Amino acid sequence: MSKPSRTRRARVVGRVESLETRALLTVAVTAPLPDVAAAVGAAPTTVDLGAHFNDPAGKADFALFNTTLGTIPVLLTPATTPKTVANFIGYVNNGGYNDSIVHRSVPGFIWQAGGYQLNGGGGLTQTPTNAPVPNEFGASNVRGTIAMAKLGGDPDSATSQFFFNESDSNAANLDNQNGGFTVFGKVVGQSGLAVMDAVAAAPVPSPGPMASPLDSAPLLNYARGTQVQPSNLVLINNVTIADEGFSAVSDAPGVAAATLQGNQLVVTPVSTGTAKITVVGYGADGGSATQTFVVNVGAGATTTTPTTPGATTTPGSDVTPISAVDPIAAVGSAPSASRPSVLTPTPGRGLLPATVVAGRRARIQQGVALTASAPVVERAKVDLVLSSTTGATGDVTIATATPNIRLRPGRPARVNLVSRGIPSGAAAGTYRVLVSVTDPNGARTTIDTGRTMDVRAS
Repeated sequence: MSKPSRTRRARVVGRVESLETRALLTVAVTAPLPDVAAAVGAAPTTVDLGAHFNDPAGKADFALFNTTLGTIPVLLTPATTPKTVANFIGYVNNGGYNDSIVHRSVPGFIWQAGGYQLNGGGGLTQTPTNAPVPNEFGASNVRGTIAMAKLGGDPDSATSQFFFNESDSNAANLDNQNGGFTVFGKVVGQSGLAVMDAVAAAPVPSPGPMASPLDSAPLLNYARGTQVQPSNLVLINNVTIADEGFSAVSDAPGVAAATLQGNQLVVTPVSTGTAKITVVGYGADGGSATQTFVVNVGAGATTTTPTTPGATTTPGSDVTPISAVDPIAAVGSAPSASRPSVLTPTPGRGLLPATVVAGRRARIQQGVALTASAPVVERAKVDLVLSSTTGATGDVTIATATPNIRLRPGRPARVNLVSRGIPSGAAAGTYRVLVSVTDPNGARTTIDTGRTMDVRAS
């Protein structure tokens, strides 16, 4: 006898929710870069790239090396070398790399800095160092990477000095020497690599005119037999921490040159014609966005001829171990004569929050008017500085601009300083907001805006 059939119930499973599609937050174009019309001999045009690109999920993982020859954006690696990056940012926040010189260059190999700084008298002093940082070797020392220098035979001896790698061919040597040299960042963008190479191409006199350990320092426009002046040295004016990096390349630099000073794009008309400039913005997550614009240069009253840098030295095969150099008593050069600055800053309007959290995004803006007591045509460096009053030690530079100044007495030039936040390593406390102006001969004027800002720990 057959059993009666039963209706089988449908099996109930857990409810499955549909997945939400989300776009990856990365650097994006927020405003198009406009075309530029200029005349030969006219003042350069400066563009704040931060107003044209934005990374809504940006991390302050970029270090911008603002050098004599341009800006080198470096993407740091805090995820894999946290102690090394924290050590490096500590020197940045304390001004340990302000007016730091490139004191060693080996063509085809590396160039090294972070050990010596220009002082107020035009001479050199050794950069004060903190406790050594443990070695965190991992990534290979390939071209375009930055790594820590250290003492021979001591892998855990790195302090303030670092070097940029110029070639892949030396990686096997550096990766296996003294526990391996810790790579803690990599240059991003074609223009950043071009500046890195320009520093490496600066001539290194042989024998060097300065005493060891500065006898392999690159020198600009140096005449053999003369005393080395501060203007001959290749400087890292400062290093700033940012949440974006940029590259800018002109397809016709003989018509219009494109250079970066921090996040400021400087377009200089050179000769009549048309040039296309390509700008790439990079985010810490590896994303990028690209814009192009056209520069039309017409005839002007004055024609300028671009100058070329000194001859590039022939690359050598020297693979001498990189070591932090010993202190020196003198640098073998006489201080240059100093003169008072002819530039006088006056604080203007600003957007300055009363309280900010270190490491978090915040819009900080300060206007500055520059006036001159005599006609001026020169490049100046303008810094927005937080100076500790209570609860913190040391000054923190949070924004820098390097405009070309063309002034007549009584006609001010206006500079806008913009920061997107306070570096994560800044100490908590109350800071006075200062503006500091440095002209090319080293004369410096600092004023107090009369405002204060409270910084809280993240």
